[in-house]
Amino acid sequence: MESSSPGSSSTPLLTSAELAQKHLEFAQKMLEKGDVRRAVKYFEQAAELSPSEETLYTLAQIELERTDQHNKALEHLKQAVALNQQHTPSWLLLANYWGVRGQEEKQRRCLEKILAYDPKNRDARDAVELLITRK
Repeated sequence: MESSSPGSSSTPLLTSAELAQKHLEFAQKMLEKGDVRRAVKYFEQAAELSPSEETLYTLAQIELERTDQHNKALEHLKQAVALNQQHTPSWLLLANYWGVRGQEEKQRRCLEKILAYDPKNRDARDAVELLITRK
């Protein structure tokens, strides 16, 4: 499938996944330059074009740095674990999200999700142990 515009040669159209990858590459470059605002814009576009748990997780990490973006971060983490129910970094960040908010039951459930598929996960085991000893 090709598209052409006036005054240019024919260029192949990119698939959604390919375009998303281009957005991710640009977003990473923007992060490296410290331009977080533009990076977020491109991460969001990549997530819309071709959602992946890694992109959603990265977005959530950035959003958690800003108090006014916490609700968006929560939604992105929920989407990430819906896409891949064994994405440990997203579950850990989600557990931390709930822990910071004093929602120990929700925090514990996130950690138990990890332990259900990775019973030896040290981070999840340590966090559950800490929850138990705090009571």
